[in-house]
Amino acid sequence: MIRMKIGDKEYSRTMINNNIKKTYKFSLDTEFNNWYQEANDFGKDVAKLFDIPLSKVLGVVSVLSPLREWELNKKQAIEFISSGDCGHMKNNKKKARDIMSLDNDSALEFNILKIINGQKTTAFYLNMMYPNRKDYVTIDRHAIAIAIGRNATESEQSLSKNQYKFLKDCYIMAAEKLGLAPLHLQSITWQTWKRIK
Repeated sequence: MIRMKIGDKEYSRTMINNNIKKTYKFSLDTEFNNWYQEANDFGKDVAKLFDIPLSKVLGVVSVLSPLREWELNKKQAIEFISSGDCGHMKNNKKKARDIMSLDNDSALEFNILKIINGQKTTAFYLNMMYPNRKDYVTIDRHAIAIAIGRNATESEQSLSKNQYKFLKDCYIMAAEKLGLAPLHLQSITWQTWKRIK
């Protein structure tokens, strides 16, 4: 797949890769953390605090992540784990409740992934859970904006499976050319995009 229509415009892999690399170039004078490792560390701290598995904590973080900036996402996850409620959409809270009610058995992660279900939230969970793996990329509204070179409209943010895969593959290709893990490229460009836009 060399071209993909996103919204009303068709994009080539070259266009998307150039946009990703352009945002990455703005990061070269800035030091970046290993964002997903920090998210994993946050999850471990919360898991220890509440004596629950890390996978449950990060599952809750993931399902409560849509339309939330990171600091609010963390705050709402802690609030939900401690009280069973938080200020989020009903469907997201139901998923968080379903995750918290799972048995802590060998099928826990499999069952969490079934509950999470969405492409972005699944990748987000897996990136936080396994911050050193290279096979998942979180394509959120920021990653879409970076890929198309401007803030994405609401309709452009609703990706089909093929559109999601196309953008994921573009991030993987760009990361290979830059010598980075795809999740690190995505997190660096996300932090950069927030700084420059």
